[in-house]
Amino acid sequence: MILVLFSFGPLSNKIRQAAINPVSSQPAPSTPVVVNNAEVQMNAFHNKDVRENYYTFSAPSDWQVQSGTNPGSYNFTFSGGSGSIEQIDVPDNSTLELFILSQQEPKLKTTIPGYARTDYKNLTVNGNEAYTLVYDSSEDGGQFKNTRTYIAGPDQAIVITFHTSPEAMTSMQSFFTKLTESFNWENV
Repeated sequence: MILVLFSFGPLSNKIRQAAINPVSSQPAPSTPVVVNNAEVQMNAFHNKDVRENYYTFSAPSDWQVQSGTNPGSYNFTFSGGSGSIEQIDVPDNSTLELFILSQQEPKLKTTIPGYARTDYKNLTVNGNEAYTLVYDSSEDGGQFKNTRTYIAGPDQAIVITFHTSPEAMTSMQSFFTKLTESFNWENV
């Protein structure tokens, strides 16, 4: 038996793959918010890379924010650390929490030197199920604090990661919270 599939019509020549959209790396004009009793300018980013997973988030205007290597992702640096936002695919036969505990954390334990979980909690981000995993790591003889916040979405989930020294984690925590709370799926 031979099966042949033909596609006719205006879209037959185009197979659309997710790609980094130049619009996603351009911030909207900054808006002021209060963080630690000080006014901070926040740039809003509208990710338009993966059609089913458009989202927005805001980051302080003095952070260096760039599109990541994969569509739907960003890398950022700030005084004292770095971070990223990435889309991840949670299998249909799993829940976000089960995926984190059975897939993500075991992978971190084997790939991150000095991995030691310090906290794990359930939260809600703009009405979406979310979980935060906090852990210590070691790198080049130094100790680091890391947070990974997983936010469920309509098709994929998002993971927001922060990597800093223990001192910077304490002083930057309110900025990390502000960025995480600003995250919002656009097409939900």
